[in-house]
Amino acid sequence: MTLTQIFLLLGSTHALAGLWLGLAPDKAGSWLKRFPRQVAPGVLLMLLGTGWFVANLYRSDVTDFKEWQHLLLAGFTLLGVGCCFFVQDYLSIRGGGVVALLVCDYFLDVRRPSDNPWSIVLSVWCYVVIVCSVWWVGSPWRVRDLIGWMTAESGRLARVGYALVGFGAVLAGMGVTLIR
Repeated sequence: MTLTQIFLLLGSTHALAGLWLGLAPDKAGSWLKRFPRQVAPGVLLMLLGTGWFVANLYRSDVTDFKEWQHLLLAGFTLLGVGCCFFVQDYLSIRGGGVVALLVCDYFLDVRRPSDNPWSIVLSVWCYVVIVCSVWWVGSPWRVRDLIGWMTAESGRLARVGYALVGFGAVLAGMGVTLIR
């Protein structure tokens, strides 16, 4: 994946999510309120994150961990699968946080060799997502509170959605014009 493709993907994802929030705030708000406590998406996200992390660990060539690699692979696999059974409260938020961290790891690996000064926008985006993910995985009820705040006032969720559309348009525009 290239930086241009990443910017276009992020821009379109933000814009589509923002359109959904802006055009159907009642439907989006009710779905968002239910999401943190849903187990099925949480299991899917946690297993996706576990598989991705274990695959990254398997492909890593850090010689310091080679003798421990099989134990680490088994341990992280058991940890990820065990969370699906024993930590089901806010599992969607926790699994989403794990996947978000891995997405940011991939994006930063793609960005690292770039000398384009505008690619710093991707780094800032990733580090904001990393800080939020770590914070929300550790205290997932804060996401519930954030969703409650966004849906408490009529029109607030739509305004957040339109802000996301604008941000997505900026990212996509950067991908087409500045990131080459």
